[in-house]
This record gives sequence, structure tokens and C-alpha cells, in this order.
Amino acid sequence: MTMEMGARTLKNIRTIVRIFLVIFAAAVPFSIALAQSALGLALLFWVVSMFLNREWMFPRTVLDPFILAYCAMEIISLVFSIDRHTAWTYSKRLLLILILYLVAANVRDRKWIARLFAALLGVGSILAVIGLCRYLSGLGGLEGRLSLYHHYMTTGGIFMILSLYAFSLVLSEAPVKSRLFGLASGVLTGLPLFLSFTRSAWLGFFTGLAVLFLLFRRKWLPLLALFTALAVLGSPRSMRDRALSAFNPTHETNVERLYMWKAGVRMMLDRPLTGYGDIDLGKIYERYRPAEARQKHGHMHNNLIMIGATLGIPGLLILLALFVRVFVLECGIFRRLPRGEWLLRSAAAGGLASFLGFQVSGLFEWTFGDAELAMLIWFSIGLVLAAERTAAGRPEQQEA
Repeated sequence: MTMEMGARTLKNIRTIVRIFLVIFAAAVPFSIALAQSALGLALLFWVVSMFLNREWMFPRTVLDPFILAYCAMEIISLVFSIDRHTAWTYSKRLLLILILYLVAANVRDRKWIARLFAALLGVGSILAVIGLCRYLSGLGGLEGRLSLYHHYMTTGGIFMILSLYAFSLVLSEAPVKSRLFGLASGVLTGLPLFLSFTRSAWLGFFTGLAVLFLLFRRKWLPLLALFTALAVLGSPRSMRDRALSAFNPTHETNVERLYMWKAGVRMMLDRPLTGYGDIDLGKIYERYRPAEARQKHGHMHNNLIMIGATLGIPGLLILLALFVRVFVLECGIFRRLPRGEWLLRSAAAGGLASFLGFQVSGLFEWTFGDAELAMLIWFSIGLVLAAERTAAGRPEQQEA
């Protein structure tokens, strides 16, 4: 009886972990405080379950060496940083990596994956409606762009990821009911994405959408290209001008980005081994930016250049290797999933599309330094691993 009660208690605790993960998925689109609280409680109960089970249930993955090397480089750059206090504060972003392992270890069946999808897209759709109402009651256009967070770029990035997950259902082999849910969610979350007027998020979205078509409906790719062209030409002038400005090298914000990128490269070359540490580079940029530059920023509007400037060339190479390994891993998992597993394939494809959209967007923004976006990306990688484990029926202690 004691053993039976212990097993029941352990099962209940693991269920609690998954409930907090669902709360986390629902909270990420609208409250970082609630999301982090749910994450902390999920981690706490996960540790309790390992203690009660007297077994180390931390999943091993092929990403581990790269993640450990990244953590080590973050610590090394902190030691040699010109501002250790700030570097220590920002280094806490490493804790977000635990989301990957938490999801991979504890989400092990289709029911919970479906609940995570429903929480993420359901709450995201509700938030999209609220955002649309706010936008329609405002100035509209570029001046009244939709912003539900501390910055409109975060708004664009979050709805980019939500939309890609929604369309992973639409384009998959899912039942009609699930596709309709995905379509409704995709349309609702797509509108705030475009009304945020965030060009980098637009580019990331269409990159991710092209990936989804490539994975599920390859023959329809020409239609996607035609639809994209028609959408740009038929959009309101403010939106069309905003989209086309991304390809104008003389546009003011594009020129400013070039100044930042050149300065960031010089920063990296001046401190190639450890960088300046994971800090705000605003004051340092003042020393590097040309006299004609007008804007002042604490980051370089590019993930790779920012990583090189803060963590040095070794840190840049480590994270590049990690990103490539994630891409290869997610591609391999999607290919291995049986065609009948529409939910798992949607989770894997949505994760891959989101990851590539995040990387394309990160060529023009510091998306890796945005906590909300970083949480979603680590979550998406964990969900892809969970899909593989679920398909294979692996117990919790085996490798992911």
C-alpha cells in the first residue's frame, strides 16, 4: 500500500508540473511575470518528483555540449566584463534554457502536447482580439502601430511565433476541426503581427511560412510566393511602404543599422576573446558610432553581431554551432515522425518554422536578448524533443 501511495503521489506531482507548463504556455503571450512564476513552480515540483523517485530525470540531448559551452562562455565573459554587475544580471537569461529540458522531460504524450497548443494559441488569439480593438480605437497606420508589450518589436515577434504554430496545424494532416482552429488562430494572431509594422518579424514570418509549405505542401510554394506579392501590392500604402523600405539601403533606419553593425564588428575585433560581457552596450557604442549616426542603442540590432560583441568570437562560434545543431536536430525529428502523427508533426514543424523565423528576424533585431521571445524559442525546442519522445514512447530517464 505504501509503494502504491508513493507511486500515486509521484504521478500527481508530475501532473502538477504539466499543469504549470500549460499555465506557462498560456501566460507567455501576455505576462512575463506569470509565465516566470509558473515556470518556477514547474521546476520546483519537477525537482520534488526527482527527489521522491530517487532518480535523476534530467533528459540528455545532443544539444548538451553546445549549451554547456555557451554557459561557460557566458561565465568567462562575466569575469572579464567591464561591468560585472550588469553582466551578472543579464547572465540570468541562462536560466531560461531550463525550459527546454523541463518540457522535454515532462511532456510525454499527445494529450499534453494538445493542451499546450490550445493554451498557447487560445490565449494568443484572445490577446490578438484585444490588440485589434486597441489598434482600431487609436491612430492607426505606422504612427499608431500595435504594441501590447514594452516594445512593438516584441509584439511582432511573439505574434510571428504564434502565427507559425497556428499555420503548422492548418498545413498539416490534422483533422478538419483542428485545421479550422489553426486557421482561426492564424488569422487572428497574424493581424496584430502585421499591424505592429515590425519588418523583421514580417520577414521571419514569411520565412517560417515558406518552411511550413516546404514541409507539408511543397507543390503550393509558388502560390505562397504569388500570395505574398499580391498581399504587398494590395496592402494599405503605409504598410506597403513599410514593407518595401526593408529593401531600401538609403532608408534612415537601415542606414542606422549599418552604423550599428559596423560598430559592433569593431567592438568584437577589439575584444575578440571575451567580448565586453553580457551588458548594455549603449555607452560603448558612443565610442564607436560615427558622427553622422543619430540613434543611440544599447544593442546592435543583430543577434550574431551582438553576441560577438558581448561574448567574443568564441561565444559567437559556440552559439552559431548551437543554432546549426538545433536546426539539424529539428529537421531530423520531423523527418522521422510518421505521417499519421499529425499533432507531433505539427509541433515539430511549428518549432522548426519558429526557430528559423526567429533567426531571420534576429538578423535585424536583438531577438535573442528579448526574454519573451527567448522563452518561446526554448519552449519550442523542448516541444520538438517532446514530440520525438512521445512518438518513440520513451520513458522519462532515457535520452531525448
